[in-house]
Amino acid sequence: MRASGAETVTTDIIIDVAVPVAVFVIMFALGLGLTLAEFRSALKRPKALFLGVASQIVLVPVVGFLFVSAQQQDPSLALGIVLLALCPGAAMSNVLTRIAGGDVALSVSLTAVSNLLAAATLPVLSLLAAGHFLGTETSRIDFGDLTLRVAAVATVPVLLGMASRRIVPSLVERHEPAVFRLCLAVFIAIIGWSFMEVADTVRSGLFLIGWQLAVLTFLLLGLGFAVGQVCGLSAPQRTTIAVETGVQNSGLGLAAGAMLWGDTAGFPLFSIPSVVYGALTYAMTFPVVILLSRAWQRV
Repeated sequence: MRASGAETVTTDIIIDVAVPVAVFVIMFALGLGLTLAEFRSALKRPKALFLGVASQIVLVPVVGFLFVSAQQQDPSLALGIVLLALCPGAAMSNVLTRIAGGDVALSVSLTAVSNLLAAATLPVLSLLAAGHFLGTETSRIDFGDLTLRVAAVATVPVLLGMASRRIVPSLVERHEPAVFRLCLAVFIAIIGWSFMEVADTVRSGLFLIGWQLAVLTFLLLGLGFAVGQVCGLSAPQRTTIAVETGVQNSGLGLAAGAMLWGDTAGFPLFSIPSVVYGALTYAMTFPVVILLSRAWQRV
């Protein structure tokens, strides 16, 4: 997809400024809300924490890769879906967990740990995926630069948020809910504006891959519930694992696609699945998570 003139300028602003800022803001809010007490609470249940991290870092990418290998023929779109699968859920997964009656402390800990690990896993696995789907076209991508850029938007802000809470705990505890709501509003506003600016891309992407992303989301939610059930987790923990497994970070996926796209003109083809997912996911996930969590709590 190509753009020119004013459209190219807008696209460049979205890719180079808006999306990185949005991801940075929401990841900072995540780190700001993370307390040592929550970490200690999660560590007291190491099985749930391990299963959640393994689901996000291993299960989701493997399922995503197998799914697109069977369903998606266009290599760029297939790569984009895999990139999305490599991006663990951000703060919205914590919100969904709270609404669905899950274990919020476990959710926050899982989100923080998986996003810290993403600084290592996302660059390596995205380059491997790019090599698989695009072959020699990935030779221009610099691994070190990609790692630094992922860390800058996914890991550094989490650490900054945690450091802020450590340095001024009373101030953060007093204002953290308001700051989180502000950061969430900024994130939604920036991503929403970005989506509206590429509305044609969203519409065409919904037609091309919307059903595939919907099926993949439902599949991952179900697998998350199944993992929790098979391993004997409590109902709130099962709900948490399902949400953390089924919800991906569309903002980080959009940023990762732009990183791989490089300086090529136009909207990043690798980011189209993340844009479509961002437009679909919460409309799909909210009702499904709530209904399934209620059903599982009766099991």
